[in-house]
Amino acid sequence: MDITVIIAIIISTVVALAILALVILLFYYHWRNQELLVNFSAFIRENLKLKDEIDRLEEENEVLSEKLDKEPKP
Repeated sequence: MDITVIIAIIISTVVALAILALVILLFYYHWRNQELLVNFSAFIRENLKLKDEIDRLEEENEVLSEKLDKEPKP
């Protein structure tokens, strides 16, 4: 009888520790995903700024190219 109680306590302790570890792991992954999402959003914003700058430079390049084409050649 005493051995079954001891085995039941050991099993319940292992199960409780496993559940606690899973809960801690879940909170860690939630925190990590939030951090990655914030960094990813900043990355997307920076890429959009760079895309706008590239578009502006391409338009400026086209205007300058048209001016060069219109100038008389010596």
